[in-house]
Amino acid sequence: MRTFQAPEQFEGAGFRVRRPVGGGRLRNLDPFLLLDEFGPVEYGPGEARGAPWHPHRGFQTVTYMRIGEFRHRDSLGNSGILRGGDVQWMTAGAGIIHDEVPSERLKREGGPMHGFQLWVNLPAAEKMTPPEYQDVPARNIPVVEQEGVRIKVIAGHLGDVKGACETRTPITYMELDVDRGATHVPTIDPDWNAFLYVFQGSFTVQGTEVGLHNCAVIRRQVTDELDTDSDSADLTAPLEIRGVQDHNGALLIAGKPIGEPIVQHGPFVMNTREEIMQAFRDYEKGTLGSIPARFTSRTDPA
Repeated sequence: MRTFQAPEQFEGAGFRVRRPVGGGRLRNLDPFLLLDEFGPVEYGPGEARGAPWHPHRGFQTVTYMRIGEFRHRDSLGNSGILRGGDVQWMTAGAGIIHDEVPSERLKREGGPMHGFQLWVNLPAAEKMTPPEYQDVPARNIPVVEQEGVRIKVIAGHLGDVKGACETRTPITYMELDVDRGATHVPTIDPDWNAFLYVFQGSFTVQGTEVGLHNCAVIRRQVTDELDTDSDSADLTAPLEIRGVQDHNGALLIAGKPIGEPIVQHGPFVMNTREEIMQAFRDYEKGTLGSIPARFTSRTDPA
């Protein structure tokens, strides 16, 4: 099992993220292209930053706000606020332009913020599907309680409990809240890729300690002939995830590999270089969309 600390970098208009997947330590983990953790941070008035208008094509973005408020607007005219515990699962598909920034209240007054954005690849047959959204409020996300463990099921299944979000390929996305000494034993398909990312406290995974802001690659299927680095835990035995400190939090994310070529350039993820070049041409021509006039107005309430 491979473990490493998530590298830090700046994104968007200058906010700091930790990137366990999609950075220098782990290029991707099919079907996952990127995971960013933004925060936890306490902003002062006027300090909060986000990711202003930018395009996407060929994949999905999953934004999970643990704490704080984020405003979303897009080229289709949609707008809204993500608050603590909410999830937005956006399928960019054929293309969309959107704006992801702290709410006006948070920018004006300051306050805490903590969240994650996961990028999930789409199969070639679905990369040009029309854009769509799932906006899931915190109250609709099921929480399973076990002895000393609380599990938020964002996507996938935990026993008979179905996650709040529908997925286009088989995926599990859960938040684990684990007390000291308590254990969670998840069931992960041995043919799936999986990882654990620790954002609070520390854990052991089959006896190996995984500390704060560290990622453990629990299972890695090699789907790229140029990528021969394969890691996996011993999945012949039950996978034991144990809390080490008084309060321990992590994301457990797993999915069935798509097994197709991945060609990525910035906000576009396709299967060939020509498809990437076409995405740039479409963006320059405005066929991915444009910023609605009402979002350029100073009186826009969103």
